[in-house]
Amino acid sequence: MNVWTVYRSLGAEQKQILKDKKVELNRPIDELLALLKPLAACDKVADQSRKKLGCSFGVGIVAAIVLAFTGLLIPLVLVAAVALVLGVLYFFTRKIDLSNNFRDFALPVLTVFREDFDPAKPVHLRLNLDPPTAKAKMTAQLPAYKKGVYHKVIDKTYVDHWMTASAVLVDGTKLSWNVTDNILVREKTKKNPRGKYKSKTKYKKKTELQVDLALRKKTYAMTPSVTSDPAAGDDKRYKLEREREVRSASLDPLDPKELIDLVADVYRQTSKPVKEAGA
Repeated sequence: MNVWTVYRSLGAEQKQILKDKKVELNRPIDELLALLKPLAACDKVADQSRKKLGCSFGVGIVAAIVLAFTGLLIPLVLVAAVALVLGVLYFFTRKIDLSNNFRDFALPVLTVFREDFDPAKPVHLRLNLDPPTAKAKMTAQLPAYKKGVYHKVIDKTYVDHWMTASAVLVDGTKLSWNVTDNILVREKTKKNPRGKYKSKTKYKKKTELQVDLALRKKTYAMTPSVTSDPAAGDDKRYKLEREREVRSASLDPLDPKELIDLVADVYRQTSKPVKEAGA
């Protein structure tokens, strides 16, 4: 199935998400997944097609240029037409491309938590699915400088507040989380002994995870280290916040287990509440 066929099978709302690269939804988890999973399938097909289309488009352009010098009009028209179609499809797949954070992190996390979410309560979800290094996410570009063999080094920083979600779980717990990527892009250029310029780009990413949970005291008891904290809740709930930083040297999406384990760590500190005598 090609990318155009998959795209045409999407609904109007799904196509709008691909266009805007933004998600602002407030729906039960099953409705949410029913809307988002076809988007992930379309994004996967587009990613698989883009490289092939780009190579074929390039070959078609070269072939058309060669034929233009031969004077063979009919073959030139046919090759140019094919190259045009390939080019349109190639740029179309770029236009609808979503950040890999969606397919490799957000959707797996929501799928894993599905059984824990209260099916009757809405999940509040906000996603920014522009590329992590989109121009709008840039916070600074430092002046070029020299370093070692590199005569030109440019550092750019980006902040990507790309995921926020909150939901009520089947046990009554209120869960919310935020994911933010802080990215440093370093572009370095040097001149080799043969006089040729070579450039490379390196990435440093720090992902900040913040999880907030409010657990019902009639359902859970917490370890003494939690209950001794006066800021850890009220008469009805234990309110806890957990944070984690994960560093990497690429723009690859974060492993979903990082967030899932952070939530699980809180539940590992719980036990069944002790009933008072006569209760």
